[in-house]
Amino acid sequence: MTETIIVLATTFAGFLLIDPFFGGALTKATIAKWPLIALGFGSLAFHLVGRALTDPRRLRLAFSEVLHDWWPIILLAFFITLGSAYARFADSIRESFLGMGLGMFFLPLLAVAVRASRHPVGFMQGLAAAHVLTVLGMMVVLFADLHVFHEEIFVAVPLGAYLLVARPVKLWRLLLGFAAMFACLFSFKNTTFLILLAVLACCGLVWIQRLLRRHNRMGVVAAVYFLLPVLLLGVAALFWLWWTNRTELPSGNVQYRTEMYGIAWRRFLESPLWGTGFTDSSVVYFELYRVATRVQTLPTHSDILDLLAHGGLIAFTLWGLTVWRLFSISMAAARQLAAAPAGDPNRAWRWLFVLGLVQLGALITYAVNPPMINPVHAYWMWGAAGVMWALHRQLVAPLAAPAPVQHLVPRHLQFSRWALLRAGWRWLMAAARRRRAA
Repeated sequence: MTETIIVLATTFAGFLLIDPFFGGALTKATIAKWPLIALGFGSLAFHLVGRALTDPRRLRLAFSEVLHDWWPIILLAFFITLGSAYARFADSIRESFLGMGLGMFFLPLLAVAVRASRHPVGFMQGLAAAHVLTVLGMMVVLFADLHVFHEEIFVAVPLGAYLLVARPVKLWRLLLGFAAMFACLFSFKNTTFLILLAVLACCGLVWIQRLLRRHNRMGVVAAVYFLLPVLLLGVAALFWLWWTNRTELPSGNVQYRTEMYGIAWRRFLESPLWGTGFTDSSVVYFELYRVATRVQTLPTHSDILDLLAHGGLIAFTLWGLTVWRLFSISMAAARQLAAAPAGDPNRAWRWLFVLGLVQLGALITYAVNPPMINPVHAYWMWGAAGVMWALHRQLVAPLAAPAPVQHLVPRHLQFSRWALLRAGWRWLMAAARRRRAA
């Protein structure tokens, strides 16, 4: 039951990400952010309390593993949240980093929730279904031209890659994979192009490793000699497309970004160890020219630079350790897929690889954009990382099967059906005697 609520919370986060009716404004609205935070943390807390009552040993093991592996992001989340809470409630700074700090807590909490689950496979299948439904909704919105996705595209591209490389090959999967990739191009953003190229490059590297591991050496040599000219032609085609269409491509707002990045860098140099402690505003005044908005206070457009400017080397180091852990899990999935026999579906490892690609796309996105500040994006970014870790642990070191629930429930909470019936019968008889005496 509690796992179903978490899946529903993830589906709600997907609906906010799709934003089918508000044209890109829903994820930024306060009316969407706080219900998601309440539903996300509430469902996770409800689930963990249930695990504490029914299987405390399993929960303790999950907590100890998460603390061992994810202490950097837990410390970083506390650092950002405490500083932002001070800015929000003591200094009345409305545009704070509170969403960034709270969003990071989704990683350890979802990791514990999935790891401590009595049925982790079914739980992760439900979360995967929410992911697929979200991407399908994004495709419909993109094809219908309801609005343009930008900071959300890192969720969609990896699933398209999974459908293209899944085994056994099926026509509907290929068509859906090509549709997902093609739909993402409708966003027409430089971030999308970078994510597409990075995801396809990672899939190509895995495929090349599988090719080089074949036992038929002559076949390997022939394939390599065929592959090299294909790659060269592909690079030449991409260069030609860029050169002939470079004036029509998105500019990337180089002047704006240069100014904002310079402000963030100078702020870091003023306090390189801990920055502002996240007690300052998450937006700064842009004075080069008027922007087509109602205000001139805008975000830096680089969450990595914000970590440096407001958290200094302390925040940057904690973030770096977190990214390194995610990178190591992604590499383990890539190696496993590269070494798998031909035709082996390897669904679990493929999903792990997809979640790694989600983290790669998220990294590209928040390197040049500010999605971390938004709790909707943070839920997908860090929640997917927590599920990724839990899936990896389930594959390499599964926990022992849990004991039956009735032996784990505390004695004062154990009731059989006959005991409840007897208690009810006694209550009715006592009520009848009191009525006759009256």
